[in-house]
Amino acid sequence: MNNYDLVVIGAGPGGTPAAQQAAMMGKNVLLIDDRGEPGGECLFDGCIPSKILEESADNFYLSNHMSIFDVEVDGTTKINWANVVKKKDKIVSQRSLAALKNLNKILTFKKGTASFLSDKTILITSTDGNNETVSFEKAVIATGSSPFIPPIKGNGVKNLWTNKEMFDEEDLPESLLVIGGGPIGVEFAQMLSKLGVKCIIVERFNRILGPVDEEFAERIQIKMKKENNIDIYVSTNVLEVNFTDDCFKVKCEKEGQIFTIDADRAIISVGRTATVQNLALEKAGVNFDIKGIAVNEFLQTKNPNIYAVGDVIKGPKFAHVATYEAGIAMHNMFNPKKIAVDFNKVSWVLFSDPEIASAGFNLQEALNLGMDVIEGQYNYNEDARAQINENDTGALKFVVDKKNHRIVGIQIMVEGASGIIGEAALIVSAKLTLEDVASAIHPHPTLTESFGVLAKQMIFSLKK
Repeated sequence: MNNYDLVVIGAGPGGTPAAQQAAMMGKNVLLIDDRGEPGGECLFDGCIPSKILEESADNFYLSNHMSIFDVEVDGTTKINWANVVKKKDKIVSQRSLAALKNLNKILTFKKGTASFLSDKTILITSTDGNNETVSFEKAVIATGSSPFIPPIKGNGVKNLWTNKEMFDEEDLPESLLVIGGGPIGVEFAQMLSKLGVKCIIVERFNRILGPVDEEFAERIQIKMKKENNIDIYVSTNVLEVNFTDDCFKVKCEKEGQIFTIDADRAIISVGRTATVQNLALEKAGVNFDIKGIAVNEFLQTKNPNIYAVGDVIKGPKFAHVATYEAGIAMHNMFNPKKIAVDFNKVSWVLFSDPEIASAGFNLQEALNLGMDVIEGQYNYNEDARAQINENDTGALKFVVDKKNHRIVGIQIMVEGASGIIGEAALIVSAKLTLEDVASAIHPHPTLTESFGVLAKQMIFSLKK
């Protein structure tokens, strides 16, 4: 039986960097993944595929709206979606193969499904029947998450798309019903609507984009209805999903009224669930429930020699957060002085149109925590760069501690927010104040100069 200093289960954005970091420390590391290729959900069925497809959709849409820049285009613009999907597959494969080549230089990588036999041994089940048992000193669980499919009646549930099926589909439908108006559902609906697909969103809560700043969510919803011709049903429950004659018939209920929505295809995006099945966690002394594996602030499970990171644990579910957690876990695993995770500085981007990005707390979150804060706002319809880009819809918001002027949260809605959220993340992480930001010299004309303008405005406002 082979013994390893560290066994990592899952080769996504949490497991791969954890394994790499340990290997670079000189540890004997085994990395196990059921795909047999590093990258995880993010690379194969998440962040990367969606952005590749969205890039083509955005450029196709822009090519049909060049008149806003006084550019005249003769003829009809077409998009070869099958080729776009093939390009996606090529990029994903290239990235995974490059990562695997680097990993093979420093650690052992095995394809298979891992399950615990005890708190010190793991069974690796391979598709070729060559099963293997290995022992370990320490382990990291980074198996990620999977789309959550709620219990819905009807014969069409098995035909519903998830993100995986949609990313692999080479033929665009004429219409698409999106069950779930969260970030994933909104991204998909906007992307496909730009390609001429009629999209309908059904959301059980009273607004779309529940985790997002309410004002931003409302402005996105208005734009989706007006410019993207997307029908949005909020406070609406899906009762039954049927699939007949290559068409979905989805029975819905809103305020006591029952109605049916027809669509060529339907996709479900109502959340994700931790991938813990088949791990036999109870044999390793690891606690978990429907929300994921329970860990402490140091990312240790109930078994102090087993850590968990990424979507499989209770916490923010982003690829970049998983990578951050991997670094924390490896430090804590091999150092006596431990570091606690700090989710108060998490940043994220919603690749909607326009983009929405956030770092730290929004106003309501800060108030719920009892903070004495004030919110300031800069509107991008006054911004030179946004006007030049013909994308001046949106705003920048700072959430600031009234006493020390520390910026505890930043929210952005503007096309290009993904390019400037890095500065916001640094401001929140470094615990900078309005005065710190105002003292920087931001280049003109750029979207990022809005940070300096808003900081100065709020300094003057707080002095009154």
